[in-house]
Amino acid sequence: MMEGRSDVKEIYLSEQAFLGMILSAAEVYGRECYGLLFGYVLPGKTIVEGAIAYQTAERKFSTVSLYERQNRVIQRVIGQFPKHEYVGEFHSHPYFRGRAGDAGLGHDDAIGVTEAEIQLVIAINPRRRTVRWSTNADGTLSGTLADYHFAIGGYHVRHPNGNGHGRKGHGRRAARPQLFRARVHCPYAVGLNPGG
Repeated sequence: MMEGRSDVKEIYLSEQAFLGMILSAAEVYGRECYGLLFGYVLPGKTIVEGAIAYQTAERKFSTVSLYERQNRVIQRVIGQFPKHEYVGEFHSHPYFRGRAGDAGLGHDDAIGVTEAEIQLVIAINPRRRTVRWSTNADGTLSGTLADYHFAIGGYHVRHPNGNGHGRKGHGRRAARPQLFRARVHCPYAVGLNPGG
């Protein structure tokens, strides 16, 4: 659910980031994937150079939970690579029991997300027809690969009290953040042959 379209940001995905997210979503199809995004921020845009999926997360159709110990290990290791700036997170919404996955970001997903972070949501559904990859009027990037149709929605948040620094489940109850859609681009994806 979107509350506004002001301040639309642009998100550009590298080949590695695109492949990492698509493969992560396809690998656990029927359950959600979850991972971290790395890159850098420029005025009005975020460049995503890498996407790293969490392999040990507990996955269900509509939720994914991280194990605290593994999360601490990953954060410590990532801290040793200064060129990899953390810019946000991604997760998938898969087709499940007749219900299509969508590329929308829910308010529950955005609680605890800082205003500096972006969120990418990958809808993955059965392919009904072949679709070339493109950025759509609503800002999503979509297309088909193998047996799947993918749509990637990009978001940033604004918190009414201007913070949103606490992570989910920590501290007092946060006010509902405002969600804003970003436009997602990937020159690599646009050049793909969607057949197969």
